[in-house]
Amino acid sequence: MATAADPASRAVAAAPTPRRRDLDGLRAVAILLVAIYHVWVHRVSGGVDVFLMLSGFFVGGGLLRSFARGTPVSLRTYLPRLGRRLLPALLVTLLGVLAATLLILPRTRWTDISSETLASLFYVENWRLALSGQAYGAADVGQSPLQHIWSLSVQGQLFVLVPVLLLSLWWIGRRWDPRVRLRLVRVAVVVVAAASFLYAIVLVGVDQPFAYYDTFARAWEYLAGTVLALVVVKVSWSRTARVVAGWLGLVLILAAGVLLDGGAVFPGPLTLVPLAGAALLILAGTGPVQVGVSRLLAWTPFARAGEYAYAFYLWHWPVLVFVIAIRDRPVGWLAGTGVLLVSAGLAWATKRWVEDPLRDGSAVVAGRSVVSSGVRHGRVWRVATGAIVIAALVVGVVAGPTLWLGYLESARRTAALTAEKNDLDVYPGAMAIAAPEEFRVLQGVRPVPIPLLAGEDLVGATRDGCVSGAEDPRSIRCDYGEAGAATTLILAGGSHSEHWADALDTLGRQHGIHVVTYLKVGCALSFGSSGTEYFNESCREWNSEVYEQIRQISPDFVFTTATRPAWMLPERPGNEYVPDSYLELWNQLVGEGISVIALRDNPWFDVSVPECLERYGMAADECNALSTRFLDETSPTDLIEPVAGVEFIDLTDVLCPEGVCAFVQGNRVVYRDSNHLTKSYVDSLLPVLEVRLLPLLS
Repeated sequence: MATAADPASRAVAAAPTPRRRDLDGLRAVAILLVAIYHVWVHRVSGGVDVFLMLSGFFVGGGLLRSFARGTPVSLRTYLPRLGRRLLPALLVTLLGVLAATLLILPRTRWTDISSETLASLFYVENWRLALSGQAYGAADVGQSPLQHIWSLSVQGQLFVLVPVLLLSLWWIGRRWDPRVRLRLVRVAVVVVAAASFLYAIVLVGVDQPFAYYDTFARAWEYLAGTVLALVVVKVSWSRTARVVAGWLGLVLILAAGVLLDGGAVFPGPLTLVPLAGAALLILAGTGPVQVGVSRLLAWTPFARAGEYAYAFYLWHWPVLVFVIAIRDRPVGWLAGTGVLLVSAGLAWATKRWVEDPLRDGSAVVAGRSVVSSGVRHGRVWRVATGAIVIAALVVGVVAGPTLWLGYLESARRTAALTAEKNDLDVYPGAMAIAAPEEFRVLQGVRPVPIPLLAGEDLVGATRDGCVSGAEDPRSIRCDYGEAGAATTLILAGGSHSEHWADALDTLGRQHGIHVVTYLKVGCALSFGSSGTEYFNESCREWNSEVYEQIRQISPDFVFTTATRPAWMLPERPGNEYVPDSYLELWNQLVGEGISVIALRDNPWFDVSVPECLERYGMAADECNALSTRFLDETSPTDLIEPVAGVEFIDLTDVLCPEGVCAFVQGNRVVYRDSNHLTKSYVDSLLPVLEVRLLPLLS
């Protein structure tokens, strides 16, 4: 039978073909590249792209052969067979990830992993990652143990979409000449592959992180393998040509990971490098006798290892992520080797006791248990048993995440009621620091928001769609406060300016101020090129556009942040500084007759506050930080030459009283991650901000 890019690929190829043990070996090389690069290199190797092409070559090629015989595959048999190949190992891996999550990761991580488990089960993890705007990242303490399932989701979708498309075309041409009908199917494969390739080129130029996960931008890699299956039967190379092609193909695959940053350029044209290598290796091994590198890849150790590639791929990433979470640091050579060995052991066990029994229908019941003419009954019984086992695994995978997400939804409703009241007597927050004689901290009160929901405690501007994405250079204007008021204030900048959107909206409605917002993820308001090394081109374009918008509106005030952490520019001494680009912008605005109110930024910690609180408890000393670790004793705004028309606000005395930055103040959790304030806490800061801001506005 045909060898494929994973166990499913071998199974669903529709027609017998000579076994390609060399491509089993290629699968072993590809998965080893993927794992090595994940563990130690922290880059994309191109191995996944090789898998996609091999899947298209075997599965797509098998489909085309069935059409050529005039007996196309039936979805009624194809889909169950596909499910038996793909689901068992995936389900066991998902159960393992859920169990390890319960044992190793803090509860603040459970929500995302629950959602990703369900997305992985239904083969939509790639779309979840794409729509969340999450770029493909190296393994670290906060990385998802299921991020790697994106490629299996793409592959699973193509396993279904391609035969559905081809069968639909076959049905449309049911009254045509069989040769014309077959030509229609083959031409469709080529046309769709070309369209996908062009789409990938365009999308990579517009939004590469999204394109990385996009099934339609990846389809050409799979279909390229299918097209190759049409061509390979017509290729007859000499022994020398096959030897040269094989070694050149292997060099291209190995070079792709070394020379290309796949995470930043795939699935664009440069993806052709590893795919060309895979194509050359496929063509090099087509002769009656394996030669050159094809003979090496067909060597039993490589070929046997390739049979475990699917299970190894499933296990290696979560094992790596959990080991990093336990160690709280990246793995070295010794720990990394341990990750690979453990993954190999899990892959062997999964194939031996899960994949093979359920694929062959030999799980639990053997055929000989059915007497006489019961061979058919035995087969039915084995299939039914396999279906029951798979169904039980599905229930196990679905139950945990569903129960957890249901619990969280109940907690959200409770949190919404608490937030609506904004009771400063029970939850004084910042007022317990600013006015302790009036606002006392009650004991026995559970702080809000609970750490599990702190990451969702966002200001209204986010919910209103008023924040430009990290890669979106377009400015978004939103209006708050009192429309038509005599005084106009523009709030502009990144997420640390966004903190204050709700507070300024409230003050605007109370004191007759029209508040306009221009906000963008990861992009502070700045001007020029000096001191903006940490900003990308999208941020610079956004700043130029926003500056012109500010000039046109000509507000009375611009409200923004005043400082940045010094670690963003390593040559800077101390913990924080005022970027030259900020000063340049402020001078430009003042020259336009616009006053600037700049707020000293809050500390940027090196831990996730909700995870710390979840791990150590709300009152733990581990969840307090000395301000001198993250802030300078003297604000950088006090050290620069005064600029007429620029005023500063410093809330450090409230955020870090007496040099200690508490993660919980007055029964309110202060931060929703390592550096962003919760809306609940900012709500409690409103009276303090009011006292310090209003005199500047007058």
